[in-house]
Amino acid sequence: MMPNAVKGSDIKKLLWYLAGPGRENEHTNPRVLAGDFLTMSVYGGAIDQKRAWELGKLLDSPRQSLLRGEPVLTTSYKQARALMAQGMSRKAAFEAATRDENTWHCSLALRAEEGQLPMEKWAAIATDFMREMGYIGREDGAPDARWAVVHHGLSKKGNDHVHIAMPVVRPDGSLADMFRDRPRAQAASRILEERYGLQVLYTREHGDTERATKPAERARAARVGAPETDREALRRRVRGAAMAAESEAEWLRLMHAEGITVIPYWAPGGMDEVTGYKVEARPQKNLKTGAWEKTITYSGLRLGRDMTLPTVRKWAPWDTSPRAREEALKEWRRITTGSAGRPRVVDPMAAREAIDELRQWSAATRRIPVSDRNAWAKAASQTAGVFAAASARTERSPGPLDRLSRQLARAGQMPAQQRSARPHRNDIGLQAVARMLWAGTSPAAADMALMYALTELLLTVREALAATDRAAAAAAMASEARKALTEIHMRADGIDPTRPHRREEGSPAWAAAVRSSVVVDGLDREQYEQRINSARQAWNARRVAATATRRGEQYDEKGHVLKPANPSPSKSARRTAGPLTPPGNRVSDFDAAKFMRSQKPTKPKPMEQGINDAFADEDTYGTTAADGPLSSPPGHSPEKSTERDRGLPPSPPSHGPNRGHGRGHER
Repeated sequence: MMPNAVKGSDIKKLLWYLAGPGRENEHTNPRVLAGDFLTMSVYGGAIDQKRAWELGKLLDSPRQSLLRGEPVLTTSYKQARALMAQGMSRKAAFEAATRDENTWHCSLALRAEEGQLPMEKWAAIATDFMREMGYIGREDGAPDARWAVVHHGLSKKGNDHVHIAMPVVRPDGSLADMFRDRPRAQAASRILEERYGLQVLYTREHGDTERATKPAERARAARVGAPETDREALRRRVRGAAMAAESEAEWLRLMHAEGITVIPYWAPGGMDEVTGYKVEARPQKNLKTGAWEKTITYSGLRLGRDMTLPTVRKWAPWDTSPRAREEALKEWRRITTGSAGRPRVVDPMAAREAIDELRQWSAATRRIPVSDRNAWAKAASQTAGVFAAASARTERSPGPLDRLSRQLARAGQMPAQQRSARPHRNDIGLQAVARMLWAGTSPAAADMALMYALTELLLTVREALAATDRAAAAAAMASEARKALTEIHMRADGIDPTRPHRREEGSPAWAAAVRSSVVVDGLDREQYEQRINSARQAWNARRVAATATRRGEQYDEKGHVLKPANPSPSKSARRTAGPLTPPGNRVSDFDAAKFMRSQKPTKPKPMEQGINDAFADEDTYGTTAADGPLSSPPGHSPEKSTERDRGLPPSPPSHGPNRGHGRGHER
């Protein structure tokens, strides 16, 4: 179960929105499922926007009557310090960082594959959640807060969920405890998952999480016409540069060459020790107004848990000699005083040498004991850096290489104080590969043989995860590898994954999925290449025949749909022609391979399951959201299988992931 808690200033507008149609008419049959005694006595059951506004006034009545409508002001000291660092006066900074937060709003959502829960069960879960949070049923005599739970159907992504709305002011005028409400919500959800038999959120149990991209960041990227947010761009480049650099000083120079501004955090007492850093991208202009957009700075922790300066120093294969440390300190001082050093040219190695180095490193990594958590975390972080270097040079926006880099980075998360900086002789070879990828300037640098060698590194880390208690992470990594390799194969074959394309057996997209599954699952490549070639010839013959007759869907040699199938005839035409032939008996739907196979349900073979994984969760004809859930392998729905088998394009693409059902209500 996924909780998402936010604070606001107008509970009436929040409930009015929850009872309304939603931003895209996704809200259906809004109902108040649970709440305090007064709420359920008056407003329990179906609710419309008018009654929702009245309910909001009821819940907010303690603040209006006892506090005379005074705001509940809270100050973000972190935001105030950041504003003062930008030159704002102390008084103005604290005024800007202070706002009214008299409303607490939390959504509880299930994964789409978990289905829907009965209303009674949702009411019980929400009630226990409020009790675990300490907002009702307290033993210290504090009165229960007023609250209401609203259910209004599934989200755009099919997640069953409820919304909890609660005023911060309790009936006696005291304030509910909002301290660390989000960590407490995660702990309460963990208890309820076990109590009610819900699916345990893997990322909460093992801590393999990453910061989500905020809607404001995506909106800013759209305003400046950028293909990715600043956070995504910086994460790829900072991580890739760390792996490609030979020293900390060169890392700073490589980032400077990429146009990244690096700001150090100095230890108290002068400029003798750097304890952290933050980065920001180049300023960009708003496409409509022409005004400069405000730049956003990100600390290493906001880029990734393994991207803090102490952690990067532990996993990056840098020179740590006294001379290198002194050079790094000089570079940090030069950055602080404003005179950046000239970047050095990276000397790339040949692709064949890189492949040999990758194979040697994979073999050495397999010899690491499974119990050596520190060594495996370092290996995962370094491999993530190699993929990030390849992504920064071959992908204009976050693509399959970036997704694999993020997956590996999550597997390598480990606190800096628990890491040891033990050097390994194979680190230099892997660093040379990263330098070769970083020096590349076009996608041609990422040839298929090199991609296979990189994938072998990822699979080595996956094997270590599977041998421990992190089988779910291993399965997620294998699934992500299949999808990423499938997209890489498709683009190498001239297929645009974002366009409607055919996916039935024999199509180029199907061949890409088979080849990726062969690599990930370690199958006989020669055997499956023979099957691919024979199926490809049969598919191409059918394509040519369909083009000659100009019947049905028209598509080119790459499988791109050029012309959709003819629309269904009118009612009068159907009456004239008589009853339609059953869909299963149409010649275009006949599948000889299926006809020869037994119709008994059987467990899919590894390659077939790999194809299912490669095409799973594709909302835009083959592309996968880069900021999507990475904690477990995606499910495979029968509806999508039916469309794939018949060669039909999937449903139209969605316009962005659903992030936290109802996050950020109107103020």
